[in-house]
Amino acid sequence: MAVRSASRRYPSLRAFVEDYQGMLRIGALTLPPGTIDGPPMAEMKIDLVIPVVGRLGPVDAQLLQQLPDGTVALRVSEWPADVTRGFNAVFAAIDEMKQWFVESGQLQAPSDGRAEKQLLAEVERLRARVRALESRPDAATSAAPAADGPTVVYDEQGKRVVERGFRVPDVSGLEPALSGTLADRSFRDACMELAIARATGLLTLELPDGRLRWGFWQKGGPVGWRAEPLVEDEVLGILLYRAGQLNRQQLEQSLNLMEQNGVRQGEALIEMGVVSFAQLVMLLQKQSEFVFQRVVKDREGKWSFHVLEELPERFVTPPLRTPSLLFRALRNSVRDMPAEDLATTLRPWLDRYVYFVDGAARIFDEMKLNSEEAGFLKIVGSTSYRLRELFAVSNLSRSATAGMIWSLADLHLVEFRDAEAQARGLERVTRVLEDRKRAVMRGTLFEALDLHWICTAPEVEAAWRKLSPEFAPDSMARWGEANKQLVNDIYGKLTSAYETLKVDSRRRDYRAEIMERMQIEQSAEMLAKKGEMAFMKQSQREAFDCFSKALELVPNSAEYRDGLSKALSVAKA
Repeated sequence: MAVRSASRRYPSLRAFVEDYQGMLRIGALTLPPGTIDGPPMAEMKIDLVIPVVGRLGPVDAQLLQQLPDGTVALRVSEWPADVTRGFNAVFAAIDEMKQWFVESGQLQAPSDGRAEKQLLAEVERLRARVRALESRPDAATSAAPAADGPTVVYDEQGKRVVERGFRVPDVSGLEPALSGTLADRSFRDACMELAIARATGLLTLELPDGRLRWGFWQKGGPVGWRAEPLVEDEVLGILLYRAGQLNRQQLEQSLNLMEQNGVRQGEALIEMGVVSFAQLVMLLQKQSEFVFQRVVKDREGKWSFHVLEELPERFVTPPLRTPSLLFRALRNSVRDMPAEDLATTLRPWLDRYVYFVDGAARIFDEMKLNSEEAGFLKIVGSTSYRLRELFAVSNLSRSATAGMIWSLADLHLVEFRDAEAQARGLERVTRVLEDRKRAVMRGTLFEALDLHWICTAPEVEAAWRKLSPEFAPDSMARWGEANKQLVNDIYGKLTSAYETLKVDSRRRDYRAEIMERMQIEQSAEMLAKKGEMAFMKQSQREAFDCFSKALELVPNSAEYRDGLSKALSVAKA
């Protein structure tokens, strides 16, 4: 897939801090009009150029929307560690300057807690207004579906108001497709099952204190939440206010618009010009992720999931990729797991074959894996490997391989089988034969028999005894009739190589054809010197091998013949 690059330049520290508070900290990024040469692409690589720290990145970002004025809205799933360090360096510099201004008397620090108490009182007042506005109105005389999703209701005076919270469909007469308790891992397993099945439906959570929570699932992930009674800290306005992305005046103004115009808070913020539609979509997705993380951590209560053909209203947010969140959390936790505990967990699977479960490939596409993780999955999916074999062929370190397998198994994305599937086994066998055929057809006769070009007649015989039974005509039971011609081609090449190399004169003539005479003579000289050193170390066996091969390369050398005779006489003595 093509990727376009661009740079986001901040003219001042203030511009960066304002953008960080409003966008960057929640994984949102906008590029001003004219930043990109050409149209934006689905995948972008962005550099951030910030005063004090300079250039950071590149950062992988996904296109959300291009606004009419040319502004491009992007989403960043995770800031790389070096970029996060750059952000921290900026704020450390700001804190240092602020401290200098305080110490120099140019900036006065608060002397008591009165301002903080006033702030807390103001926050509580705003929370109360949010609670009142976001609660479902009681005095409604008529209702009709609105084109943009929420239900529009009218009070006795005919004033338009909006039914707060997403509409919860009546599933009282339906059997849940899945259910369980939050005390075990059943909910996490269900999240993976729903993601693989790309399920749409309603999650119902019944908590011990009588609270209810609903999650609206679309195509495998949550797109919205509702709670009764309302949880103020999860309301969009309060979340943005606590995150420093709305000030008190903006929150107050949004509440006024909600009350006056009967709109939801997101619509009010767009009307105020505080956020664009693309930014609102990202904020709502972050809100959904915030609630999901809370639900996953809860250990008390019951849950059930009802499959629906469609949700009661239209959601603008894309489904939250729950497998990606769960996988990343597991990858982080396994790094702190003692090596012995991890080894104990994997030990029962060492001699079993590793397979992906059905539907896992699509989940992997959505998990935003790094290049090393993606490479590891390619190795696992390419052929059949027992777990202990996988450690040898993995592109990751042994500990990282163990961590990946543990994380994937915990999410039920891999399974372990005692037997190799017939199709995968045939594929593996064919691959082995193709590799061997390439070796014997493209290499030298020495390489066909897995020999070094400096080899002797006994070594040729040993290689033939090892390889010929493996590819002989009566070995078809091992390779399968489908590979008969391939095996015959390999055996024919091995036979030809053996017939040439087993005869001393033919072997030496062939060596002279493929190697330079000078290289042959220099190699013989080096072997002879190595043989002399072996005598000094009283290693007669090594001396014998060295002079045998030196004489193999230059058979008319009296010096090498004397060295071989000396090695033989010492061995007999």
